[in-house]
Amino acid sequence: MIAAFPIDPGKISLSGTKIIMELPRLNGFTTDSRPYELTARAAAQDLTKPDILELKDITAVVELKDGQHVTIKSINGVYDTKGEMLKLNDHITLNSTSGYEGRLSEATVNVTSGNVVSENPVELKLPNGLLNANRLEIVENGALILFSGGVELNLNPDQVRPAPQDSAPVGAPARGWGSLTP
Repeated sequence: MIAAFPIDPGKISLSGTKIIMELPRLNGFTTDSRPYELTARAAAQDLTKPDILELKDITAVVELKDGQHVTIKSINGVYDTKGEMLKLNDHITLNSTSGYEGRLSEATVNVTSGNVVSENPVELKLPNGLLNANRLEIVENGALILFSGGVELNLNPDQVRPAPQDSAPVGAPARGWGSLTP
């Protein structure tokens, strides 16, 4: 797997049975041709476990189907190159260019299918609310997002702004700050 990263010989070292690479970066395309970029502060591969790649301070940027982008960050991760499974843990954050923010403590990503599962509590800040759940599943590269286990959704409706007083029709009462328009 380390061979898939662009290699700068000055940024590779050997520590015991582990090969350590500083600042690895991987660019590619999803199965449906959307670009992604994965970077980490460090990657380590134990020569006795060649299918396992340990990652530190991970940042991934993926383009969504609508052209928006999502940035995923995690302090630690382990990538099983044989099973093509990425296990993220320790303070995972998701931020989209459309204003969504998510916080998870762990997630498993099936790199082949694009499915993501978190079996622990998740928090998603929406532009107009907050969603909490005990489980998250993203299927078909984000086409469907399922929340389960104690799902709680709090929505804050957009504040209705009153019409300026000079725009009220003649004879109609002026609308004040305390009234809502239908």
